[in-house]
Amino acid sequence: MQQAMTLETLLQQDSELSSLPEIFIRVSELLDDENSSSAQIGQVVETDPSLTSRILKMVNSAYYGFPHNVASISQAISILGRDRIRQILIGAVLGGVFGNMKNKVFFMEDYWHHSVKTAILARLLCKQSSMSEQAESLFTAGLLHEIGRLIMVQKMPELSLQVQQALDTEDENIYQAEQRIFGYTHCEVGSAFITHWGLPDILAQVTKYHHTPELAKEFVDEVKIVGLAKSLSFLVAPIQQIEVEFALEDIKGWKTVGLSEEQITDCCIEADDQVFQVMESLGMVQMKIDLDDDEI
Repeated sequence: MQQAMTLETLLQQDSELSSLPEIFIRVSELLDDENSSSAQIGQVVETDPSLTSRILKMVNSAYYGFPHNVASISQAISILGRDRIRQILIGAVLGGVFGNMKNKVFFMEDYWHHSVKTAILARLLCKQSSMSEQAESLFTAGLLHEIGRLIMVQKMPELSLQVQQALDTEDENIYQAEQRIFGYTHCEVGSAFITHWGLPDILAQVTKYHHTPELAKEFVDEVKIVGLAKSLSFLVAPIQQIEVEFALEDIKGWKTVGLSEEQITDCCIEADDQVFQVMESLGMVQMKIDLDDDEI
């Protein structure tokens, strides 16, 4: 019977999930260097045609809505700025590294649909709030908020399947089931890996506390917005305000984000309109799940 690894052991495992690609590190270093030009950054990104394609698809999607086609990475950096490009880069790398991971616990397209919709909704809600400057960071936070589940499924598939079965048959939520079976949760795993990858602390904190925003000590408002986005991501078209109002009744503390039911409804509708195009841009659509007995 499979035994749960400690979180420390999990971090030390040799895994495709344990480190981000070298090109991400190289581009991040250039983005941090004020002396590097948009052309230099573009040249490095364009050494990876797949990554280049994902970034340009994302930049030219309805999500950003530019009137003219953006034809190069250097042009994208000039238009969007380095912070936005960094967020798109993280999403593009995730799509490339994790997109085709096979497992018997959940469908990857469902996983990414939830993550991408949470990301879009978090961005839209943030833009309506008093901290709109954090909108791109919260898109990335939404995209990463359940990355711990992928790592647990890859390294401990049998136990992850037990968690899923507990959700289907027992009166537990995922947070409780993981705590019982693993001794920790996907929130802690995701947060630890985000820190290990050297990504910004806001992403680690949101990932760690999106199920328990009342415990957050830093980035409290950001945690609440991503938690609200996560809880509303299940709504499907046609989305009406009465459905949003019913959903909000079960979301503790939603009023503290300072948005009206009308604003939240508008964000839900817009997110639903954008989700599949963003998934396609990031390479997260039509993932084929191989359910052969010899692959997990």
